[in-house]
Amino acid sequence: MRSAKIGFLALLAATLFWSEPSAAGLGEMHVDGWHTWQVDNADGDVVQFYVLVEDGKPARIHSLSWNCRKPTKEAVSDHGAVSPEESYAWFRAVVEDAAVDERVRDAALFGLVESGSDDAFEYIDRILSQR
Repeated sequence: MRSAKIGFLALLAATLFWSEPSAAGLGEMHVDGWHTWQVDNADGDVVQFYVLVEDGKPARIHSLSWNCRKPTKEAVSDHGAVSPEESYAWFRAVVEDAAVDERVRDAALFGLVESGSDDAFEYIDRILSQR
């Protein structure tokens, strides 16, 4: 079932459009610069997220495995270990914020999947059922 959700996610990413932003779950994520956090996902893997914030909005999102290098040599604000629920809330807020660039919102959808929370998969199911 997860494979089907991930497959539909690519299709969904191209068609998403929301106009109302939601509140972010991670504190201080509005501060410009690079931010990072880790999530233990449902598969037992640790996913490291890196987000570049410019003008108070996410401008780039990267998710990395343990053997990937970080995407910048600049200073990074490390938010440490974050619960899958908190990561989900942050990514969902980005997906729903029409003021964020569409390619960043698309990357946030993949962040939802990689966060691995049941809430994330239910949210994606709800989106897909509306199409």
